[in-house]
Amino acid sequence: MLEFAKSFGERMKRRALLKTLLLGTIFQIIGEEAEARKHPVVLRVRYSSTEERTRIVLDCTSTVSRKSIKERVRGKTVWLDLHGVGAARRIEKRLKSPLVKEVEVLPITSRRTKVKLVLKEPHRFKIFGLKSCGSRPFRIVIDVFPEFITTECKVRRVPQRVVVIDPGHGGKDPGAVWPVRSKHPKIEEKWITLSIALKVRKYLQRNPDIKVVMTRTRDVYVPLLKRAEIAAKSCADAFVSIHADSMPRYPQWSGVTVFKASPKLFAKAERTAKAVAKNVKLCSDVMCWSISPLLINLATTVTFAESSKLAEAIVQSLKAHVNDELINGIKDMYRNILVLKTPGRPAVLVESGFMTNPLDRKRLVKRWYQEEIAKGIAQGIERYIQSLNTVALAEE
Repeated sequence: MLEFAKSFGERMKRRALLKTLLLGTIFQIIGEEAEARKHPVVLRVRYSSTEERTRIVLDCTSTVSRKSIKERVRGKTVWLDLHGVGAARRIEKRLKSPLVKEVEVLPITSRRTKVKLVLKEPHRFKIFGLKSCGSRPFRIVIDVFPEFITTECKVRRVPQRVVVIDPGHGGKDPGAVWPVRSKHPKIEEKWITLSIALKVRKYLQRNPDIKVVMTRTRDVYVPLLKRAEIAAKSCADAFVSIHADSMPRYPQWSGVTVFKASPKLFAKAERTAKAVAKNVKLCSDVMCWSISPLLINLATTVTFAESSKLAEAIVQSLKAHVNDELINGIKDMYRNILVLKTPGRPAVLVESGFMTNPLDRKRLVKRWYQEEIAKGIAQGIERYIQSLNTVALAEE
């Protein structure tokens, strides 16, 4: 009887111990779930991409405050340090984007996560939050734009300026054609622009103080983003894009026109930057946290002022080489053309004539006319470059 009682007592102790352990485990799980509800967790990564923007979206279980996010840029890599934010798992995603190579979510602890964005070039970006709405959770959004931030252009000792010449169109993109909308056109803009551009290079290469960089030297397709990238990476002192216009509804329009970016484009960008910097809500479900300081870039002011000087120099030189009546002068470009908005790179677009005007069309295919246009552009560039003697040179 005594042995039975002793055995029974031991069994009861074991049961009590198991009960304690079981309840402890249950309470721990409940506690962890409650803790998880307190701290947001990154669940997944999504993205969408166009030539104008790549958007990366981090779906979260609950709201993330702006104070929880610290951002750091190291060359082409953007790091986001999310404090008080967990991650369901490690996520690696390679992107089919012209701007971003890959995104990686790295769980550090249950309350800290790092997000790594590898850009193809140092592009402008902004970060904001989207409130949960219906079935959509709270989202951290990173938008990357095709605008370059070049901070590696240093003063160099060799007194040589960099000029980028951009023959418009090429490859699968023929540009304007004649006859208009013809499947087998007799004249294609891409060949005219390439011929004039190569002649401009020929004249500029005679000047030992100028280094010429071409966006293309043969019939290949070069995306607009790549053209702007070439200018940014070259630390160009001048960027000149060469085209031939087409206005089927206005066949009487003719002549050479030099375009520069409209000041309204820069004013709009500046207003947007200031508004976002003040945390102004852009729409009802958007929480405007912050925008990268790189957006408010004083280089836009430099671009506009210097582009005006470059355009004026080219127009004056063209008037000296081509019939004055054929030069339409300088006009502002109001469309959002990427090659005219490379930060800090003075840029103009030269329309060398109208394919839809009979007289212009005859001239554009003539070697002598292309030579005169090329001489005018080249000497205008040289005149502008000479005015930069007091400006720091870009390091090779």
